[in-house]
Amino acid sequence: MTITDYKKLIAESKFEEYPFGNDGKQLLSKFILYDEIDIDLKIYLSKLILCRSFYGTYTAWYPDVIWFTENYFTKLPRDFIKPELTNTIKIAAEMILKGDTFTSGIIGTTFMFGVLEFYAKHKLGFRPMDYDFFDRNGKKEYIRQLDVENKKLDLTIKSAFEQLQHTSLPIAAALNEIDSFTTSKLAQAEIPSDRWNVHLIADRLHLARNPMLHGESHSFYNIGAYLLMLYTLFHLYDCKENI
Repeated sequence: MTITDYKKLIAESKFEEYPFGNDGKQLLSKFILYDEIDIDLKIYLSKLILCRSFYGTYTAWYPDVIWFTENYFTKLPRDFIKPELTNTIKIAAEMILKGDTFTSGIIGTTFMFGVLEFYAKHKLGFRPMDYDFFDRNGKKEYIRQLDVENKKLDLTIKSAFEQLQHTSLPIAAALNEIDSFTTSKLAQAEIPSDRWNVHLIADRLHLARNPMLHGESHSFYNIGAYLLMLYTLFHLYDCKENI
């Protein structure tokens, strides 16, 4: 199924991609067979699910998130940035999707934060294995820093995503598209970006990252599933580049 096929199908069935309210019936998984979707439509649906399922302070249409991620990670080909971690990433996804919030969910989610942070850094040119980063005589700071045009940037998950989204890469355009939708949607609902309800992807990841390192997860509205959806988006663009 291509994007053109999909657009024709939703027009015929009067499916609303962004319905006003969540009636529990507007599910992509009700009328799309995952195995028939081509890569461009997978990218489109990844962005759509990230927009419509994670824009608010709760997870809407969660069955679509489960449907997409379970199918994606079951059939996950090699990870292009860290191929040796492909099976580890699959297992982390399984742990998150099991739904054991305070056990396997915490372990899988904490690991996926590191994966997403490294993905963003790698897109910016960060290559930690190009030098001995255990050298205490001047090189150790490169674990968290990147020299861009002779300016050292402190790379946390927040700053890495912010810098990435200022590039011209396709993944940057996709992330900016999601941020634009979220900001617009919440502004229309008069929900400001504040301490516990931030709008932007980089801020959301930053908000949840440190507490998650200490096992706190129940306050962040399925943050593990959010990370899995972001990973699929990154990985799909890598798949397309390597076709």
